[in-house]
Amino acid sequence: YKFQDFFSDLKMEHSESMEFDEPETASDPHVLVMCGDSATAIKKSVLMKESPVIKTMLDDNWNSNTDKVESNSRDTEQVIKARVITVPDGYDPRAADILFGYLKGFDILLKNIQDYKLLEDVLGLCDYYEILSPLQALVNHMNDLPVSMTNVIKVFEIAKRLKFLELYKKLSLRLQSDCRKVVKANLTSSLLIIKFLTDNEDKMDLVLQLLHKW
Repeated sequence: YKFQDFFSDLKMEHSESMEFDEPETASDPHVLVMCGDSATAIKKSVLMKESPVIKTMLDDNWNSNTDKVESNSRDTEQVIKARVITVPDGYDPRAADILFGYLKGFDILLKNIQDYKLLEDVLGLCDYYEILSPLQALVNHMNDLPVSMTNVIKVFEIAKRLKFLELYKKLSLRLQSDCRKVVKANLTSSLLIIKFLTDNEDKMDLVLQLLHKW
């Protein structure tokens, strides 16, 4: 991964002076949050305020879960250093961009999500890092996304996973209920039920759970 573009943006965002030879001792250095091939620069103070997990990770006395990266700025000969937090494998890099962009004030990123799976990953990152401030907005947005016969199995599968996260149990139950209402309203004949079973035979366990209490 090439960090040149990041450090150029970092220089423009922070101030005209980028004297960060030792950012850990600066009053409010930037941290680089990496997920896959994506990277977001965000101030340390914001991360420590929003996430007790990251606050612990960035503590000077306990930082084994963070790395450091350095690069020569393209505009100066100064060596710029930054603490790096690497998001665990399995999360969509777009979800990390959206969450940490939201914490920087770009709430439009969240509002533009139209995919349940991407929204689930953002919720998962909030749970992993114990970030609470976006939760209500995320739940409200998920409530606004439509459930239809084209996505009902995917939404039901996501809802079943969310029930294992304490913060999202109510949301999980609501989504499961919505999914059952959709199939009940649309599967009005034996032929439609058979077609639904055939179309989703690779998810038969979910289909049976979905039809069980409709």
